[in-house]
Amino acid sequence: MRRLLITVLTFACACNVWAQKLQPEKFLSENGPVNIASNETKKTFIPPEGGDQFLKSGLVLQSDFQVEFVNFPENAKAAFLYAISIYESTISSPVPIKVQAKWESVGRNVLAFSNPYCFYKNFDGARLKDVYYPVALVDKLSGADTNPSEPDIVCTFNSNAEWFFGTNGDTPGSKYDFVSVAMHEIIHGLGFSGFLTVENGKGSFNNSAHLPSIYDVYVFNTSNLQLADKNQFTSPSVKLKNELESNGLLLKGADGSDKEKIYAPSNWNNGTSVYHYPESAFQDGDADALMTPFVCKGEAIHYPGEKTLELLAEFGWKSVTIDGNEIKDFEKPVEKLPVFVKVSSELDLDSTSVLITYSTDYFTNSKSVSLQYNSENRRFEGEILLDNKKGKVQYYYGAKTTNDISFTYPDRAPDKILSFKIGPDYYPPVLKHNPEKLITTEDPVLDIMATATDNVGIETVKVEYKINGVSQEPVVLKNKTLDIYSNKLEFPAALSDNDVLEYRILAVDNTVRKNKKYLPSSGFYSVDIFAPLKPVTGYFSNFDTYNNDFEISDFEITTPSGFSNGNLHTMHPYPESDIESEKYNLIAQLKYPVIIEENGLMSFDEVVLVEPGEEGTIYTEDLFWDFVIVEGSKNNGKSWLPVTDGYDSGIDEMWKSKFTGSLQSNVSYANGHENMFWENTINLTENTAFEAGDTVLFRFRLASDKSVTGWGWAIDNLQIQNMTTSNEIIAEEEVAIYPNPFSSSIFIEGFDCDTESDVEITITDLFGKTVFRDTRNDVGYARKFKVDLPNLAPGVYLANITDNHTNILNQRIIKN
Repeated sequence: MRRLLITVLTFACACNVWAQKLQPEKFLSENGPVNIASNETKKTFIPPEGGDQFLKSGLVLQSDFQVEFVNFPENAKAAFLYAISIYESTISSPVPIKVQAKWESVGRNVLAFSNPYCFYKNFDGARLKDVYYPVALVDKLSGADTNPSEPDIVCTFNSNAEWFFGTNGDTPGSKYDFVSVAMHEIIHGLGFSGFLTVENGKGSFNNSAHLPSIYDVYVFNTSNLQLADKNQFTSPSVKLKNELESNGLLLKGADGSDKEKIYAPSNWNNGTSVYHYPESAFQDGDADALMTPFVCKGEAIHYPGEKTLELLAEFGWKSVTIDGNEIKDFEKPVEKLPVFVKVSSELDLDSTSVLITYSTDYFTNSKSVSLQYNSENRRFEGEILLDNKKGKVQYYYGAKTTNDISFTYPDRAPDKILSFKIGPDYYPPVLKHNPEKLITTEDPVLDIMATATDNVGIETVKVEYKINGVSQEPVVLKNKTLDIYSNKLEFPAALSDNDVLEYRILAVDNTVRKNKKYLPSSGFYSVDIFAPLKPVTGYFSNFDTYNNDFEISDFEITTPSGFSNGNLHTMHPYPESDIESEKYNLIAQLKYPVIIEENGLMSFDEVVLVEPGEEGTIYTEDLFWDFVIVEGSKNNGKSWLPVTDGYDSGIDEMWKSKFTGSLQSNVSYANGHENMFWENTINLTENTAFEAGDTVLFRFRLASDKSVTGWGWAIDNLQIQNMTTSNEIIAEEEVAIYPNPFSSSIFIEGFDCDTESDVEITITDLFGKTVFRDTRNDVGYARKFKVDLPNLAPGVYLANITDNHTNILNQRIIKN
């Protein structure tokens, strides 16, 4: 099933067919339309549709408006949020609509002004080519937050105006109703805005490409000529200026009907002309008067008006959604083929108009079949007659509203069409997978995920694997959602770091031939098996020579170009994910677990040249793109916790400018250099999941998505806590004391399991004075116990552990 979003069809002259996918383009908005304070008093009140019931808490909200207030007084906030609540029940969007409301001194007669923060054209979901849409509408049509770090709508209100902040509409004749003005400004942000202007005696669309906004597309003159039609009006031109000052413009609907006159006075007025209705068009009590440029004292309109809502709907704020089965290829000819489609609409749909139109000669000839609504399945169903033919079939879906507005999927069909093929299939599936390269002996499990697609369909996806060259029983991957297949490969608990583990993935399609696809295409992926070494109290490496302290996947320890000494670094450039929805992980994992001290520090020098995410996002969000992160595990690698939040080159302005400044297509050609090193210091027990006494494995991970790649990550002079002079590594079957140095407690660990006698712990100062003595029983059972020494003065002490008067350990310890 695939979710297909369709919005109202608009004018043919603007509906050119895309021959290829166009790149979305952003245009920052400039000065927006203004609301002017009139000295006239007009005591009127138009409440929200439904009156008080309109705002009951049980009302289903259609959208989520999120407001950022800038210097806003408290009494104005409640009124603004009241206005917002009205739109949350009339405007539908799957993406939150972000509004920035500012409070400033903006002049004597201006009450407020607003505009979309920016416009986009040619984005995924855009109905019209080369037409700018306000960003809030872009988010609705694309189903994604296109501009996550910025607001969608910016409204500025005059702090000097005589405002009434009540919500009951009883506005005094000496004041201006704040709710009405707020509602007016939100409409501009939702779509009543654009690029038409008059400058230097000529009219134009005020952007470098001279292209219209979605509002501008609906502007016509009284001769039924569209101002956005370049065949009729050049931008810039005197002819276009004359229209903009003609007092004869109007907005037309997609069906050609006149919607409303436009305020187009004989002298162009920036801020009021074109993007408002004329005052003369309305009688008292008409809610559509909300969008006139002038506001009278005492006038309160708390509803946007039906004509305004109809126009917003035509811009795209109301849509038709079709959930349909795109028909796959199949091999055996059939007489009839069942088809079905689900249709939901924010407009009044003519349920008798839903159909599928199909052809075998690319619509030189075609047939249409009406689809009937099945209330039990809540979908439209029917059959197309194929007469046991082989070959390709082209098709599209269609529907109409009750006022005869047509929709198709794909948009502008039959210029765009869907198709399927009947007959033998020789094409293998498309299989994608990010290899897993490292597992731990403590948790010998691989989480395998792959995507598999096929023009006919997938029969099975499975993992074939070998241990020490011996083939094992394959594991079938389960179909989770759409084309994603996953499962766990659980290996024997006795798996050791000396074993050899290999695997490959096989996808088989649903055809007579059983076409196959392997990954890798030949051979097997190799998986390193990691066995943690004995714990240490600290670790240091400058990586000047190769060491075997790390288990690495797509990292190496060498001296890269631009550096005079060795470091731990990723491959250059770092690999990118094969799968859109999954990260590819590059990992360097320290083999030695570290015993954490209170306020123990990790420090290292680093260069991070990885793709920066969108401003304002965090590493757990999709739009953060690539990132690096330090992680720790308290259970020998079974699960991992963040030591730091993930970060990218955006954390340092030099790194970011280097990466983005050298970006060509999908690759940044910036190279790291040793003069770009920056020291990173991390407190291991501050705002982390770790505490003193924990034994923690550490790893460095670069997470790469599908698309942009670059130089990567380099790490040097890694130090984890302080190295001590004795017992750094706890040898097998040896007793050890840690942490050392310590703050208030020590741990004693490593007793043989068959130790049965009592153990005596004695701690003396350097003068031989005993400062602590204790006897512990059953240490062979516990094997580890804690000794609290909170009142011990800072200094150096001697710890002695004996068993039946036999010396087990004699060690210096340091109290911080």
